[in-house]
Amino acid sequence: MAEQERQQLRKNPYAGLDERPPEVNTNDWKNRHRISAKLTAVNYQDFYKYCTRNGWSFSSGANALIATHPEINKEFKNNA
Repeated sequence: MAEQERQQLRKNPYAGLDERPPEVNTNDWKNRHRISAKLTAVNYQDFYKYCTRNGWSFSSGANALIATHPEINKEFKNNA
């Protein structure tokens, strides 16, 4: 793990936890892995086609893209 990644994890003390700490409300804990994005019309259409062509939901499509992206996952392992 690179130093920059360690610093990011230190900024988010809940990143590696499996159980909700008492000071974190249930809804925030439930949504801790949620992402959202505002896509351009062209990117939305391309992403929609990518997901439907592979039989994926948008969540599965985003997971697949992140898991296989060469800058994010240098040692490709399919974590989708």
